[in-house]
Amino acid sequence: MSHAPVPVTIITGFLGAGKSTLVQRWLEELPRHETAVIVNERGEVGIDGELLAAHATRVREITGGCVCCSSQAELLRALADLGEAEPRPGRILVETSGAASPAGVIRALGARFARERLQLDGVVTVIDAVRAEEVLAFEVAIEQLGFADVVVLSHVDEVPAPSSRVEAVQQLIQRHAPAAVVVQARHGRLDSSLLGLLAQRAEALALPSKGAAHSSIEAVSLMHRGELDEERFGAWVEDVLGLVEARILRIKGILAMQGVDERVIVQGVSQAVDVQLGASWEGHERTSRLVVLGLGLDGPALEASFLRCAAEAAGEEQPG
Repeated sequence: MSHAPVPVTIITGFLGAGKSTLVQRWLEELPRHETAVIVNERGEVGIDGELLAAHATRVREITGGCVCCSSQAELLRALADLGEAEPRPGRILVETSGAASPAGVIRALGARFARERLQLDGVVTVIDAVRAEEVLAFEVAIEQLGFADVVVLSHVDEVPAPSSRVEAVQQLIQRHAPAAVVVQARHGRLDSSLLGLLAQRAEALALPSKGAAHSSIEAVSLMHRGELDEERFGAWVEDVLGLVEARILRIKGILAMQGVDERVIVQGVSQAVDVQLGASWEGHERTSRLVVLGLGLDGPALEASFLRCAAEAAGEEQPG
C-alpha cells in the first residue's frame, strides 16, 4: 500500500534564538500521537528532547555533533526509521542545533529512500531580534536565513524602542532571507499557527536582489511578468537544471502556467521537484517567480534560459 509522503518541517536558528520554546508552542497545536520530532544538540547530553517528549510521542535525539556534518549518518537513520514506522507520523519536525546549517537536513531529504517517503514542507528560521546584528556576523546564521521559507523574529518584546528598532532589524533580515515571510514573536508566541505560517509563505514569495549571496550559497532569483509554457518549463527543469542538479540545494517558486487558473507552487529539494496547485490568480497579476539556491550557479545563464519558457515564446528556440 502506497502512502503520501510525510511532511517534514525544519526549524533552525542560531544559538539562543528561542527555537525550542517555539517548537514546544507548535507541538501544543499539533496532534501529539501523530507528530514526531528529531532534535539535534551539540552537547553529549540532550536536554531539549526530554522537554519536548511531553508534547510528542516520538522524539529522537541526536547529540554530540551537528546534523549538517558529523552526525548526518544518525539523522539519515532517524529519518529512515520514522519514514518506515507504523503507524506513520503525520508530520516530522527537525530542530537543528544552533551551529548547524539546514543544508544537511535538506540533503538528507534528497536521498533516494527519503524522496519516496518524506517531503520537505518548509524551513522556519528563528533569529533573536535583540542580537540580530551580532548573530549575523557568523556565516552559519546568514546561511540559516538564506534557506528560510518563514523567518520568526523572536524576543521582539525585549527590543528597546520597538517602533524604530524592530523595523530596522526586519529590513536587515529581509536582505538575507530570499523567498521568506518574516513574522514577529512576542513572549515566545506568534499570532499564527505553524501550519498557518507555512501556508502564508506559499502565497508571499519575495525575491532577493539579483546576485544576492549568503555564505558560500548563492540565491539566483528569476521572474517573468506573465505566463510560462508548461512544456517549455518542464524541458528547462530537465535540461538546464538537470545539468547543475548536483550543485542545487533548493528551488522554490510560484508560477503562472498557461491554461492553469491556480498558482503553481514549486518546491525542490536536491534533485526532487514537487509541484502543487495553490490559490487562484483571479484578481492578481499572473507573474512567475522562482528562487534557486545552490553552489557555483551561473545566474545570467539561468535567467536567460528561464525567460525562454515564457508562453509567448512558444514558437522560438527551446530553452537551453
